[in-house]
Amino acid sequence: MVPPDLYRNAIPDGVAALDSAVWLIDHMCGQIGEPDLGRLDVLDFGCGVRFTQAFVNRGVPIGHYVGVDVSPEIVDFLQANVSDPRFEYFHLDAHNDRYNPTGRPLGELSLPEIEGRRFDLICLFSVFTHLSPLDYVAMLELLRRFIRDDGSLFYTLFINEITEGGHGYVDKLSHATGASVGRRDDPSDFVDAIAAEPLMVALYSRRHALALIEGTGWEPRSLSPPDIHGIQHHIVCTPRIDR
Repeated sequence: MVPPDLYRNAIPDGVAALDSAVWLIDHMCGQIGEPDLGRLDVLDFGCGVRFTQAFVNRGVPIGHYVGVDVSPEIVDFLQANVSDPRFEYFHLDAHNDRYNPTGRPLGELSLPEIEGRRFDLICLFSVFTHLSPLDYVAMLELLRRFIRDDGSLFYTLFINEITEGGHGYVDKLSHATGASVGRRDDPSDFVDAIAAEPLMVALYSRRHALALIEGTGWEPRSLSPPDIHGIQHHIVCTPRIDR
């Protein structure tokens, strides 16, 4: 059981948030071509608590799980309450204008606790959704050294476009306000969409979101649209192996 003040996702109901976590894990497995996570070593950046709840409380398969978060309260709670040896948790004092303004720049950070280790899957839910372009690149470069040659990177983000399903942030904004955002043929590369709440919504053009991956050691494999279950656009990358 997790104290309500440690929930960081947009679903306030604990049971619904846990149901969502189970769906997200299953959806991610489908995107990377795995039946489940039972045989994988997973590194989850911005882990929060609900994936751990899904693994522990719902029996969702997991091989080994390392959760990293900028919140020391979340990491302290998980370290104190999860005794299963398959799970490890570490704090990363990474700067973010919204969530950790006093932290250190991503480009200067390392994770000595896992340095030298490689993972089958690295995932980030609702992390790139709050990153500036500079930190977008720095995060990709930081993560690259933790992936196995045949591993996958999965992350969610906000893309400035209208989608066929109509489940994305821009779809809902356009329907609610009639705003032109997302309807231009050539949207701005990056928009900090809510001026009063910096980096609450880091909104990228499709072109720029993919262009920023170049030179970071990753190869984009897919960019999928939002889904009715609440997931935003999501990208799957594999490590670029230069021969």
